[in-house]
Amino acid sequence: MSELIELKDKTLIDMLLEEQRQVQTPMGRFAEAAEEAAAEQASRFGDLIPLSAPRAGEQYAFQVDLDRCSGCKGCVTACHSLNGLDENETWRDIGMLVGEGERGPALQTVTTACHHCVEPACMIGCPVDAYEKDEVSGIVLHLDDQCIGCQYCVLKCPYDVPKFSPKRGIVRKCDMCHSRLSSGEAPACVQACPHEAIKIVTVEKEEAVARSQDPDSFLPDSPEPGYTKPTTRYVSKKGLPKNMVAGDSHVLRVQHTHWPLVGLLALSQLGVGGFVAAALDLGSLQCNLGYASFLGAWLVFHLGLVCSALHLGQPLKAWRVFLGFRRSWLSREAVILGACSGVSCVAIGAVAAGLFGYLDEFPWLESLQVGAVFATALLGLVGVFTSVYIYVDTRRSFWKLPYSLSKFYGSVALGACAFYMLAAGGASLAMASAFVGLVVLKLVVEAKSFGDNRSSQGLMESVLNPLWKARLSIAALSCVAAMAATRYEGVVVSSIVLLLVCLGELAERVLYFKAVNAPKMPGGLNG
Repeated sequence: MSELIELKDKTLIDMLLEEQRQVQTPMGRFAEAAEEAAAEQASRFGDLIPLSAPRAGEQYAFQVDLDRCSGCKGCVTACHSLNGLDENETWRDIGMLVGEGERGPALQTVTTACHHCVEPACMIGCPVDAYEKDEVSGIVLHLDDQCIGCQYCVLKCPYDVPKFSPKRGIVRKCDMCHSRLSSGEAPACVQACPHEAIKIVTVEKEEAVARSQDPDSFLPDSPEPGYTKPTTRYVSKKGLPKNMVAGDSHVLRVQHTHWPLVGLLALSQLGVGGFVAAALDLGSLQCNLGYASFLGAWLVFHLGLVCSALHLGQPLKAWRVFLGFRRSWLSREAVILGACSGVSCVAIGAVAAGLFGYLDEFPWLESLQVGAVFATALLGLVGVFTSVYIYVDTRRSFWKLPYSLSKFYGSVALGACAFYMLAAGGASLAMASAFVGLVVLKLVVEAKSFGDNRSSQGLMESVLNPLWKARLSIAALSCVAAMAATRYEGVVVSSIVLLLVCLGELAERVLYFKAVNAPKMPGGLNG
């Protein structure tokens, strides 16, 4: 009876709306199916991700079961698709190890991505603090909106993890799909692996640091784990032969030239050499030729600084480069060379004022002139030291301290000699002999740096051999021009010496970048 009364109180529209609510639409059916799939997925991958967030002193890490990895690249495809990567951009790679064990030849495929290290070299080296290590999860995140595209993290990371995107002008990297992980969902690579070879585990940071002190705890023929303390665990019940090497270990790779950095390092160091020459011979600044030489050094130095801006993917954000001064050598270089630039401008003005006869009217200008010239030279020398450590800090054998120090300050010394000759309008026999000695000594150091590294030596003897011969030829011509400057006075021969020095140092710096051994995780047999 109550149902009849209720039905009587409803209008036709009420009844139609109620009927419509009960009808299952295609969208409703799709939503229900999605909810069921999500529930099924959660139960399917529940054992491949931690059930709770890391506690204090812990963090998330990848664990790879090498016995299960078949090298199918399902993880690579899933990562690429989910993160919308560029055509040739990969955040997860497949490599291969080959060797010989007790049972004969051994082959092992390996999947690798960011190791979310305890002490990330990428984060420590970033000059604008575009990296952060999440306090809860321990995941190393890249802040795209803060990145200036300097690519120093690419050089700092020994695992070839950060990838530069020319289209966006920034670097990007694996973030362990942290947004999915925080929602209780497995990362793309974990879900896509058909053999469940990848899982997310919780590790203690202190344990990861302890394990990194033992090279055998990481993959064979891989970068030294003690540098960044990677957290990725590679497990195998059958074990791997210790003599295994990367499938592409025989491949010689010519590295990126980094033309703007070539210009920055060679020209700025030659300019600093000119500043040092002026500081050692202040009397030459009182004549027009000496001032022209100092002005030439100023122009060469600043041309190098302009080259540095061309290397950035986001140059308009470069003003933030001071943010990493506390721990980044790149940030220190930018700040100190910037200070050198400012003081050098003061020195240029003070010296010009003296040439125009203002010293009698303003006696304090002489003190300003001397102080500015010496400060410019000192800041320049300190700036070159920071440049040395930018590359030494990457721990690449071709860039180790003795070689980088000798090459960079060798450029300063050659620049000082060349600009001194230009200021003097010629060269004494002692100066020319010192110049030739410096050139020979620097070439010996360069040849030694090649010989100490198999990869660099192989490149120098093959694809880079024509460039090395050109470098030797230019160096020989500069020595001949320096000796000629002892007989033919004037700016012409001295200018030729300076030009040849510039060309020679640019060629040397191209070799410095192209021949470096670049560490990375194991790659495939086809290179």
